[in-house]
Amino acid sequence: WFRFVTDNVRHKTMTVPREHSQVFITNRGRHITALSQLPENQQPESETSPIDTDGESCFLDTPTPEAFDVVTQSTSQSTYVKACKMLSITPSTFCFRCLNEISLVIPHHGIGPNGAKAVAIALVNNSTVSSLDLSSNGLGSAGLFYVLEMLQSNKVISDINLAGNDLGSRGARLISDSLRKNRTITKLNISGNSFSERDATHMAKLISRNKALKELILSHNTFREQGGVILGKALESNSVLKTLDLSWNHLRLLGAVAICWSVAENTCLTSLDLSWNGFGMEGCHEMGKSLLRNRTLTHLDLSANRVSFDAFRQLLRGVVHNKVLKVLKVGVNPITTDGAFAILQSIAVSDSSLEEIDLKDVSVDMDFVDLLEQIQKRRHLVCVYGNTLRHDETKKGNVARVLDTDDPVTVLFEYMKQKNLRLIDLLHNLDRDHSYTITRDEFQQGLANIDLPLSGRSLDILMKKLDTNRDGYVDYEELSARHKEHMRKVTKLRLQADLGPNHYKGYDKLEQLREAVRLKISLNMTRQRTETS
Repeated sequence: WFRFVTDNVRHKTMTVPREHSQVFITNRGRHITALSQLPENQQPESETSPIDTDGESCFLDTPTPEAFDVVTQSTSQSTYVKACKMLSITPSTFCFRCLNEISLVIPHHGIGPNGAKAVAIALVNNSTVSSLDLSSNGLGSAGLFYVLEMLQSNKVISDINLAGNDLGSRGARLISDSLRKNRTITKLNISGNSFSERDATHMAKLISRNKALKELILSHNTFREQGGVILGKALESNSVLKTLDLSWNHLRLLGAVAICWSVAENTCLTSLDLSWNGFGMEGCHEMGKSLLRNRTLTHLDLSANRVSFDAFRQLLRGVVHNKVLKVLKVGVNPITTDGAFAILQSIAVSDSSLEEIDLKDVSVDMDFVDLLEQIQKRRHLVCVYGNTLRHDETKKGNVARVLDTDDPVTVLFEYMKQKNLRLIDLLHNLDRDHSYTITRDEFQQGLANIDLPLSGRSLDILMKKLDTNRDGYVDYEELSARHKEHMRKVTKLRLQADLGPNHYKGYDKLEQLREAVRLKISLNMTRQRTETS
């Protein structure tokens, strides 16, 4: 079998043999000999078996003075010692001991392809080890081949870590060909293996065809834009993967957009790590839209993705309306103090299920801290943030801030929506003299009473837009006509926003004003309940 491997490596043919092939080792005479059929005079005696006592692999034939009790050795342990003897390498006592445990964890031991070969031989019939960690061992594609061949016979190992082994393109193809039909491996870590854009095709085949893999870690590779497009298409059809790590992969532009589209279509993914990429404006816009449709994702990490305040606003559009997302990480992004405050505003006035927000290295102000404390009194919310900036207070005493806006109509109708009022109810609430009309003074007094005071300029704009016949009064017909026009405007802006980031600005301004109104109403209700209690 190993001559077959050697010949294939030499001729760059890395196809894995059939599942029922038997694992062999090569003796010094280059004769292919089944390990179980070694003659008695070739059986290595444990008393003279060279064992590396400090747990490091070495390639010396000099035996150590320690003697190993043959009686206490398991089949896997004795097989490992025999394999090392035939491969002329010194076995590791640490690896020897772990062959009888649930987890075989030997990272950073530098065992290389030959060491991987010995471990693979020992694990072929092992029924104890279920978790295998061979990360950062310089396996290369040759060492990977031995491990994959072993996995075709071993049906116990379900968790395998092959990170940092410089597997390259040849390794990506081997993994895809060998594991796409595997039914036992549920967790696979192949991060930091120099996979490039062209290798995304192999990973896509693994993602779309494997029916057992629950957790896949592909971080610290270079899939880039085109690789993101390929992986995104594969994720759309995947129906088993629960956790995916694509951090540190240079995903941006169309690659980022494709990953976001897959979030909208995927029906099983619960945790997605996209940190340290370049999603920016394009990625956040599409992720916001995808979160409106997704019903399974509970953890999303977009840390360090060049997310500006404007991009963050687009992401929030989906976050606040998603009912299942519990953890959002957006730290190490230039979202500013306004962005940090905006997410708390959105949570305060929505039915968001968020339980944890990570704003690491994002500076906040005292308004943010105060609002966070108010929210935490009503619901469970953990928030990590950066430095707290001090600034002069913009309001004195208990005097409420007035709303100065160019769109007071939105303020009026958003209040009506949040209070579940009909137009006639809104008219009666503001009509103090029961004349079935509303004057400017009645608007001013009525909105101030509900903690939505408008500036004098905004009141003038409101009357100008509502009082179409310019008689100084707003009746039901004028109110109804303006409400229908307002709803058409909101619908138009929302449809335009779906077209792309360049069309989002108008809808974003509208959403900011609506959130400000919802926040004021929510805080007013909280204050009233506190005073009552």
